[in-house]
Amino acid sequence: MFCYFIVFAAIVFNSLAARVELDWNVGYVFGARDGYTYRRAIGVNGKLPFPSVHVMQGDTLVINVHNSLDVPTSIHTHGLFNNGTNYYDGPDMVTQCGIPPGENFTYVFETKDQFGTFWVHGHTRHQEADGFHTPLIIHSRKQPVIVYDEELTMTFEDWYTTEFYVRQEYIESLEDARTLVPNYPRALINGYDGNNTAPITFVPKRRYRLRIICMSVNNWFKFRIPGHKMTVIEADGVESMPLEVDGLSMGPGQRYSVIVTAHKSDEFNYLYNVTSYSPVLLRDAGFKPLVYTGLVKYRDGAPVKTIPAPSDEHLVWPEETAMQVADKQTRLPADRRIELTVNKFIDKHHVLLNALSSSLYKPVLVPTLYTALSMGDLAKNSSVYGPQTNAYVLKHLEVVEIVINNPIGDDHTFHFHGHNVQVIETGPYGNSSTDNRKPVAHQQSELWPMWRDTVQVRAYGFIRVRFRADNPGVWFLHCHLAIHMYNGLAVVFVEAPDVLQQRQSVPEAMVEMCKRQGILTQGNGAGNQGFDLSGLPPAIYLPS
Repeated sequence: MFCYFIVFAAIVFNSLAARVELDWNVGYVFGARDGYTYRRAIGVNGKLPFPSVHVMQGDTLVINVHNSLDVPTSIHTHGLFNNGTNYYDGPDMVTQCGIPPGENFTYVFETKDQFGTFWVHGHTRHQEADGFHTPLIIHSRKQPVIVYDEELTMTFEDWYTTEFYVRQEYIESLEDARTLVPNYPRALINGYDGNNTAPITFVPKRRYRLRIICMSVNNWFKFRIPGHKMTVIEADGVESMPLEVDGLSMGPGQRYSVIVTAHKSDEFNYLYNVTSYSPVLLRDAGFKPLVYTGLVKYRDGAPVKTIPAPSDEHLVWPEETAMQVADKQTRLPADRRIELTVNKFIDKHHVLLNALSSSLYKPVLVPTLYTALSMGDLAKNSSVYGPQTNAYVLKHLEVVEIVINNPIGDDHTFHFHGHNVQVIETGPYGNSSTDNRKPVAHQQSELWPMWRDTVQVRAYGFIRVRFRADNPGVWFLHCHLAIHMYNGLAVVFVEAPDVLQQRQSVPEAMVEMCKRQGILTQGNGAGNQGFDLSGLPPAIYLPS
């Protein structure tokens, strides 16, 4: 089956913001998306992939969700700040209770000044791993960095033969996880088997904007169009200074926009290359990178011109520190520094667990936002949220510097909810020689550091980022590899709880939705007052 590229060639720029309303019936669908394995997945209105969402900058996006699953669900607009409406951010038991089976809930997303390339995905039970995701394109009302004639959206994802929770529950049932037979994913391009995706159609001399979204849950993707240069103009919904590259290397959750100018002649057609790989599984002899090619069609029947492919190290890729933000904002001066270190350990069943602090992140008994809103002055004390949340309380408007150290052999992408962050510095951390890896290069940001919401942290490397705490709320920071997040690689920022209490209150419909599921909506992480956390399951701390 062929999937057609999403084309949005003509945009009507009017001065009035609109209210765009969608009805989503979230339910199970069945099919062989990868062309091999027939399995259950999650779609919308009976479709998978389901249609992309297109709105204009300043529009209000309303999504009426009906949950036809047999488990709770929720949605997250990946990259939107949700400033003033923290309760619509989506992560289950962080900012809301999941929508129960058979029930309805309406999300209202204000795009405000944001524009660019985003996506919407499930944020309960890792349902994004089972197909519940789609692009969200917010079209700007101003002229882009480079004017173009037409735009296309491409999505990349990895696809497993079994549902995420089925796979995880099976792993946890094993007495010895070392007996597990590895399950390697295939790759999907635009929602279908990478070998069966419709061509990209170019018209000579026209200039194209390609919006590229990595919607994978484990794998990295590389994308190139040999014989064509790309110019990066956006990353994660933020315009950048133009940067010419040979290709894109993207981790889970990341997005780019690139400008590609078609050749002057339609004498030849070309091939694009997509490589799907896992930096973790590359150490496993049973897994090899998956390489897909697709047609770049200039003319029906034209011969395909093959371009010799140099090795990756001889190509230019968009390094996060090399990019510069288009609005030329300089580095923020840091008021505070928080240092986080990626850790992993093996439990007694040889199951790998991950932590970004001293303990594994695990949901508590009260959504953390509800604790921040109901605990008065005590909400400024991180202890009331429970050690399982790894909560850090931030002061209003302080500039926070976050350093993420990664002394282990796994690459990660980390997603900041509610914020973009300035990428200040990357470099080596730990001993890469233990895995025979090339050390991470030390790089400082340019004059105008790039802002992103999802950053890569390489194996045996670190990243240093900054942001201003100007969005009161409870915001998740987590690895966007689903298995790492499931295993506890996350922390929570409780941002300006005193200001939050003055400005926001949870809609009554959300409170009632919790109560119908028997979920507490007030008190500390255990639903008690003060520092009494009795009733919480024990926190899982790193071995000393």
